[in-house]
Amino acid sequence: MLGMALVGLVAVGAASGCNEPRKEKPWERITRLRLHYKVSPNFFEMQKDRDGKPVLAMDLTVTNTGKETLDQVTMVLHVLAPDGKDRVRMPLTLDTSHLVPGVAGKILVSVPGVEVRQGEEVTLQMEGQPSKADLAKYPEYRTGVN
Repeated sequence: MLGMALVGLVAVGAASGCNEPRKEKPWERITRLRLHYKVSPNFFEMQKDRDGKPVLAMDLTVTNTGKETLDQVTMVLHVLAPDGKDRVRMPLTLDTSHLVPGVAGKILVSVPGVEVRQGEEVTLQMEGQPSKADLAKYPEYRTGVN
């Protein structure tokens, strides 16, 4: 009798959708979509603005390997000193609104106030899961999904 009752409970549990995946939260969806963006730097150069202050200019190739798009994607810009330590670490938001999924696109970026010195290296890093504090700073988490 107890065996029949357990079989009945299992059948009720299976029929009520216990095996359905959990619904994705909006911030989880944005994080998943961000990870579809692949960025390859082509080159960078130092420029000066009208006041003579440094401006880091970069030419990037960006590809969205997914099917959905984000208007903006934020990465972390690192300027590494010759000893390999971060001299500059800051969020850098790219305008990806013109990119077509699956097609590589070119993005030109200017970063005022950032100077790259002789012997330093520039890298861009996509954070897999930004911290909760960073979520509020990243525009893609405020504007949503297209």
